Amino acid sequence: MPTKTSFWTAGRLTGLLLLIVTLTHMVGFQITSRFVHPNDFAATSQAIAEAETLYRLGLLSYSASSLATIGLAIGFFALLAPIHRMLALVVLCSRLFEAVLASSAWAIRFALVDNHIQANPLGPNGALALHQILRGIANAGFDLAAIAMAIANVIGFWLLFKAASLPRILSLIALSGGVVVLISSCLNLGWPHMAPASPLAFAITLLSQLAIGAWLFVFSSRLPEPLPAANRS
Repeated sequence: MPTKTSFWTAGRLTGLLLLIVTLTHMVGFQITSRFVHPNDFAATSQAIAEAETLYRLGLLSYSASSLATIGLAIGFFALLAPIHRMLALVVLCSRLFEAVLASSAWAIRFALVDNHIQANPLGPNGALALHQILRGIANAGFDLAAIAMAIANVIGFWLLFKAASLPRILSLIALSGGVVVLISSCLNLGWPHMAPASPLAFAITLLSQLAIGAWLFVFSSRLPEPLPAANRS
Protein backbone atom coordinates (compact mmCIF):
# COMPACT_ATOMS: atom_id res chain seq x y z
CA MET A 1 0.00 0.00 0.00
CA PRO A 2 1.45 3.42 -0.92
CA THR A 3 2.06 5.98 1.80
CA LYS A 4 0.30 9.32 1.74
CA THR A 5 3.53 11.07 0.80
CA SER A 6 4.38 8.69 -2.05
CA PHE A 7 0.81 8.83 -3.37
CA TRP A 8 0.76 12.63 -3.38
CA THR A 9 4.22 12.72 -4.96
CA ALA A 10 2.91 10.42 -7.71
CA GLY A 11 0.03 12.87 -8.20
CA ARG A 12 2.41 15.80 -8.59
CA LEU A 13 4.67 13.92 -11.02
CA THR A 14 1.63 12.79 -13.02
CA GLY A 15 0.46 16.40 -13.24
CA LEU A 16 3.88 17.52 -14.43
CA LEU A 17 4.05 14.76 -17.06
CA LEU A 18 0.52 15.56 -18.22
CA LEU A 19 1.58 19.17 -18.73
CA ILE A 20 4.71 18.11 -20.62
CA VAL A 21 2.85 15.62 -22.84
CA THR A 22 0.10 18.12 -23.67
CA LEU A 23 2.33 21.15 -24.22
CA THR A 24 4.82 19.32 -26.46
CA HIS A 25 1.93 17.91 -28.48
CA MET A 26 0.44 21.39 -28.91
CA VAL A 27 3.82 22.89 -29.88
CA GLY A 28 4.35 20.13 -32.43
CA PHE A 29 0.92 20.75 -33.92
CA GLN A 30 1.40 24.52 -34.12
CA ILE A 31 4.71 24.11 -35.95
CA THR A 32 3.96 21.27 -38.37
CA SER A 33 0.45 22.40 -39.34
CA ARG A 34 1.96 25.46 -41.06
CA PHE A 35 3.76 23.22 -43.55
CA VAL A 36 0.91 20.95 -44.58
CA HIS A 37 -1.05 21.72 -47.74
CA PRO A 38 -3.78 19.05 -47.96
CA ASN A 39 -3.78 17.13 -51.24
CA ASP A 40 -0.85 19.19 -52.56
CA PHE A 41 2.37 17.16 -52.26
CA ALA A 42 4.46 19.69 -54.20
CA ALA A 43 3.41 22.67 -52.06
CA THR A 44 4.01 20.71 -48.84
CA SER A 45 7.44 19.62 -50.06
CA GLN A 46 8.38 23.18 -50.97
CA ALA A 47 7.29 24.49 -47.57
CA ILE A 48 9.32 21.80 -45.77
CA ALA A 49 12.39 22.41 -47.94
CA GLU A 50 12.30 26.13 -47.11
CA ALA A 51 12.34 25.51 -43.34
CA GLU A 52 13.42 21.91 -42.85
CA THR A 53 14.99 22.46 -39.41
CA LEU A 54 11.82 24.04 -38.03
CA TYR A 55 9.69 21.23 -39.43
CA ARG A 56 11.97 18.60 -37.87
CA LEU A 57 11.75 20.43 -34.53
CA GLY A 58 7.97 20.19 -34.77
CA LEU A 59 8.16 16.46 -35.41
CA LEU A 60 10.64 16.13 -32.53
CA SER A 61 8.21 17.90 -30.20
CA TYR A 62 5.48 15.48 -31.22
CA SER A 63 7.85 12.55 -30.65
CA ALA A 64 8.82 13.84 -27.21
CA SER A 65 5.13 13.98 -26.32
CA SER A 66 4.67 10.35 -27.36
CA LEU A 67 7.71 9.15 -25.41
CA ALA A 68 6.71 11.10 -22.28
CA THR A 69 3.37 9.28 -22.44
CA ILE A 70 5.19 6.19 -21.10
CA GLY A 71 5.89 7.97 -17.82
CA LEU A 72 2.39 9.41 -17.81
CA ALA A 73 0.93 5.92 -18.15
CA ILE A 74 2.80 4.78 -15.05
CA GLY A 75 1.76 7.88 -13.13
CA PHE A 76 -1.91 7.42 -13.96
CA PHE A 77 -1.69 3.79 -12.90
CA ALA A 78 -0.36 4.91 -9.49
CA LEU A 79 -3.31 7.30 -9.11
CA LEU A 80 -6.01 4.93 -10.32
CA ALA A 81 -4.89 1.63 -8.77
CA PRO A 82 -6.24 2.53 -5.31
CA ILE A 83 -9.64 3.21 -6.90
CA HIS A 84 -9.88 0.18 -9.21
CA ARG A 85 -6.76 -1.86 -9.89
CA MET A 86 -8.04 -3.82 -12.89
CA LEU A 87 -9.28 -0.74 -14.73
CA ALA A 88 -6.05 1.04 -13.81
CA LEU A 89 -4.19 -1.74 -15.65
CA VAL A 90 -6.41 -1.17 -18.69
CA VAL A 91 -5.51 2.53 -18.61
CA LEU A 92 -1.82 1.67 -18.25
CA CYS A 93 -1.87 -0.73 -21.20
CA SER A 94 -3.89 1.68 -23.36
CA ARG A 95 -1.48 4.53 -22.71
CA LEU A 96 1.56 2.34 -23.41
CA PHE A 97 -0.08 1.12 -26.62
CA GLU A 98 -0.70 4.75 -27.56
CA ALA A 99 2.95 5.66 -26.90
CA VAL A 100 4.30 2.80 -29.04
CA LEU A 101 1.94 3.47 -31.97
CA ALA A 102 2.36 7.23 -31.95
CA SER A 103 6.16 6.99 -31.69
CA SER A 104 6.23 4.58 -34.63
CA ALA A 105 3.99 6.87 -36.67
CA TRP A 106 6.22 9.87 -35.98
CA ALA A 107 9.26 7.83 -36.97
CA ILE A 108 7.56 7.31 -40.34
CA ARG A 109 6.93 11.04 -40.61
CA PHE A 110 10.61 11.68 -39.94
CA ALA A 111 11.51 9.22 -42.70
CA LEU A 112 9.20 11.06 -45.10
CA VAL A 113 11.06 14.36 -44.70
CA ASP A 114 13.80 13.23 -47.08
CA ASN A 115 11.15 12.10 -49.55
CA HIS A 116 9.86 15.68 -49.59
CA ILE A 117 13.17 17.49 -50.00
CA GLN A 118 15.38 15.05 -51.97
CA ALA A 119 15.01 13.71 -55.48
CA ASN A 120 13.39 10.30 -55.57
CA PRO A 121 14.99 7.76 -57.96
CA LEU A 122 11.48 6.83 -59.09
CA GLY A 123 10.71 10.41 -60.05
CA PRO A 124 7.93 12.74 -58.88
CA ASN A 125 5.23 10.10 -59.30
CA GLY A 126 7.27 7.60 -57.29
CA ALA A 127 7.83 10.13 -54.52
CA LEU A 128 4.11 10.85 -54.41
CA ALA A 129 3.22 7.14 -54.33
CA LEU A 130 5.70 6.46 -51.52
CA HIS A 131 4.37 9.45 -49.63
CA GLN A 132 0.78 8.26 -49.93
CA ILE A 133 1.59 4.71 -48.79
CA LEU A 134 3.72 5.67 -45.78
CA ARG A 135 1.48 8.56 -44.79
CA GLY A 136 -1.51 6.22 -44.89
CA ILE A 137 0.27 3.79 -42.57
CA ALA A 138 1.27 6.64 -40.23
CA ASN A 139 -2.26 8.06 -40.20
CA ALA A 140 -3.66 4.63 -39.29
CA GLY A 141 -1.14 4.51 -36.44
CA PHE A 142 -2.24 7.95 -35.27
CA ASP A 143 -5.90 6.93 -35.35
CA LEU A 144 -5.21 3.77 -33.34
CA ALA A 145 -3.11 5.79 -30.89
CA ALA A 146 -5.94 8.31 -30.53
CA ILE A 147 -8.39 5.47 -29.86
CA ALA A 148 -6.08 4.08 -27.16
CA MET A 149 -5.70 7.54 -25.62
CA ALA A 150 -9.47 8.09 -25.68
CA ILE A 151 -10.13 4.72 -24.01
CA ALA A 152 -7.60 5.56 -21.29
CA ASN A 153 -9.15 9.00 -20.78
CA VAL A 154 -12.73 7.74 -20.67
CA ILE A 155 -11.92 5.04 -18.11
CA GLY A 156 -9.41 7.08 -16.12
CA PHE A 157 -11.41 10.27 -15.81
CA TRP A 158 -14.59 8.31 -15.08
CA LEU A 159 -12.81 6.66 -12.14
CA LEU A 160 -11.49 10.02 -10.94
CA PHE A 161 -14.98 11.51 -11.30
CA LYS A 162 -16.56 8.71 -9.25
CA ALA A 163 -13.87 8.99 -6.58
CA ALA A 164 -14.12 12.81 -6.54
CA SER A 165 -10.34 12.89 -6.80
CA LEU A 166 -10.43 15.91 -9.11
CA PRO A 167 -12.78 18.87 -9.48
CA ARG A 168 -15.73 17.15 -11.09
CA ILE A 169 -16.16 19.75 -13.83
CA LEU A 170 -12.61 19.02 -15.05
CA SER A 171 -13.22 15.28 -15.01
CA LEU A 172 -16.48 15.68 -16.93
CA ILE A 173 -14.94 17.90 -19.59
CA ALA A 174 -12.01 15.50 -20.10
CA LEU A 175 -14.41 12.53 -20.13
CA SER A 176 -16.65 14.19 -22.74
CA GLY A 177 -13.66 15.05 -24.94
CA GLY A 178 -12.45 11.46 -24.69
CA VAL A 179 -15.82 10.10 -25.83
CA VAL A 180 -15.94 12.39 -28.88
CA VAL A 181 -12.30 11.61 -29.81
CA LEU A 182 -13.03 7.88 -29.48
CA ILE A 183 -16.05 8.07 -31.80
CA SER A 184 -14.40 10.31 -34.40
CA SER A 185 -11.14 8.29 -34.45
CA CYS A 186 -13.01 4.99 -34.88
CA LEU A 187 -15.01 6.46 -37.76
CA ASN A 188 -11.90 7.99 -39.30
CA LEU A 189 -10.14 4.63 -39.20
CA GLY A 190 -12.96 2.51 -40.60
CA TRP A 191 -15.34 4.88 -42.37
CA PRO A 192 -13.42 8.10 -43.12
CA HIS A 193 -16.23 9.48 -45.29
CA MET A 194 -18.51 9.45 -42.21
CA ALA A 195 -15.99 10.87 -39.73
CA PRO A 196 -16.85 14.30 -38.34
CA ALA A 197 -14.18 16.96 -38.00
CA SER A 198 -12.46 16.31 -34.67
CA PRO A 199 -10.24 19.37 -33.98
CA LEU A 200 -12.74 20.70 -31.45
CA ALA A 201 -12.78 17.39 -29.56
CA PHE A 202 -8.99 17.29 -29.46
CA ALA A 203 -8.90 20.94 -28.38
CA ILE A 204 -11.28 20.20 -25.49
CA THR A 205 -9.20 17.18 -24.52
CA LEU A 206 -5.89 19.03 -24.65
CA LEU A 207 -7.13 22.10 -22.75
CA SER A 208 -8.76 19.97 -20.07
CA GLN A 209 -5.54 17.97 -19.73
CA LEU A 210 -3.61 21.21 -19.22
CA ALA A 211 -6.02 22.26 -16.49
CA ILE A 212 -5.92 18.81 -14.84
CA GLY A 213 -2.13 18.64 -15.08
CA ALA A 214 -1.81 22.05 -13.43
CA TRP A 215 -4.31 21.07 -10.72
CA LEU A 216 -2.49 17.82 -9.92
CA PHE A 217 0.88 19.53 -9.85
CA VAL A 218 -0.27 22.28 -7.49
CA PHE A 219 -2.97 20.57 -5.43
CA SER A 220 -1.94 16.91 -5.34
CA SER A 221 -2.05 16.97 -1.54
CA ARG A 222 -5.84 17.29 -1.82
CA LEU A 223 -6.13 13.85 -3.40
CA PRO A 224 -8.02 11.31 -1.26
CA GLU A 225 -5.83 9.02 0.80
CA PRO A 226 -5.02 5.65 -0.83
CA LEU A 227 -7.51 2.93 -0.04
CA PRO A 228 -6.35 -0.22 1.75
CA ALA A 229 -5.65 -3.09 -0.63
CA ALA A 230 -8.57 -5.07 0.81
CA ASN A 231 -10.99 -2.34 -0.29
CA ARG A 232 -9.84 -2.21 -3.88
CA SER A 233 -12.23 -3.50 -6.53
